[in-house]
Amino acid sequence: MHRERITLSLMVCLVVSLVGCGQDSGPALGKVSGTVTLGGQPLPDAMVSFYPTSGERSAHGMTDAAGHYTLMFTGLKEGAIVGPHSVKVETGVQVGEEEVTPAAKVVQLPAKYNKNTELTAEVEGGSNTFDFDLQ
Repeated sequence: MHRERITLSLMVCLVVSLVGCGQDSGPALGKVSGTVTLGGQPLPDAMVSFYPTSGERSAHGMTDAAGHYTLMFTGLKEGAIVGPHSVKVETGVQVGEEEVTPAAKVVQLPAKYNKNTELTAEVEGGSNTFDFDLQ
């Protein structure tokens, strides 16, 4: 009887610890979305990337026709690591294996928005909205 109680207690502890591990594993994330405009007009098909200044994993999202984006930390997890970030906005980035037509006009953005970015953001826990009006 005593042995059965110990075994049952150990099994309960194991199940509780396994369930807890899957819920919040990984770094603290904040959900991030917003809109990117260029000269006041929505900027579609732009890659928005948040790079933590800590050097940890970055998060990325593509703008839709209305210039709206939502960052993804992984293929299944929305958000970006909590803390300060350097932000890059790039155009002409091929995503997936779809064929890109050469006739598609790609807007060239100044380096201050990508290669030599001046954009920053401070991601907090919960929901964050970062809109970028590029000139």
